[in-house]
Amino acid sequence: MNEYQIGGGLRLLTAVEKTEAFAEFLKTRMTRALETEDPTELHYLLAQVDDYHSYLWRYYKKLASDRSERMNPGV
Repeated sequence: MNEYQIGGGLRLLTAVEKTEAFAEFLKTRMTRALETEDPTELHYLLAQVDDYHSYLWRYYKKLASDRSERMNPGV
């Protein structure tokens, strides 16, 4: 499997692609790290989770700016 890539453009297709790639990445790598109780691999994967989290927050901020009418739909 290709490695998960951090960064990149802030657009819907990129966000969806990253989410799919990240899910597959975690499914294989995280399971193996937990099963083997490998602290180095787990540390690396936690850093990847942090990077993914940062990417989604950047995407959220872009959407909040670009689509401000959707920010408070009266829910």
